[in-house]
Amino acid sequence: MRALIVRVRSWMCALPLTAVAETMRVLPIRSIPGAPRFVRGLAVIRGAHVPVVDVAALLGAADGRRGARLVSVRAGARPLALEVDEVLGIERLDLATLERTPPLLSAALPECVDSLGTLDGQALALIETARLLPEGAWPSLDGGAA
Repeated sequence: MRALIVRVRSWMCALPLTAVAETMRVLPIRSIPGAPRFVRGLAVIRGAHVPVVDVAALLGAADGRRGARLVSVRAGARPLALEVDEVLGIERLDLATLERTPPLLSAALPECVDSLGTLDGQALALIETARLLPEGAWPSLDGGAA
């Protein structure tokens, strides 16, 4: 599998390249009342209001700093932007070397972390973009664009 590798605080994360649309500098983000704690708000990307997920907050590594890059992805059929610290590049990952998260560990990680592995000796989390936002969160985000 080919994946875009990003860094978020001490985490290295892999995003399936098939879900990635583009990377960009951080754009202005408007807060949305009632959004999940890890959703920073909405950014206008290519003329559409797109929810921005603070991946550090999602992974429990929030420290008040803002990410330096946005990665535009598809979460199912919907666009989503991920705020990350750094885009490291594209890698070919051997899925056999990635392990499904053990039940005890998966309970501590967000649902979007599909599996864990290593890349160049560092821990790597494979992020499943379709599971970044629970389906129930979308109506409040869609309403925030109005």
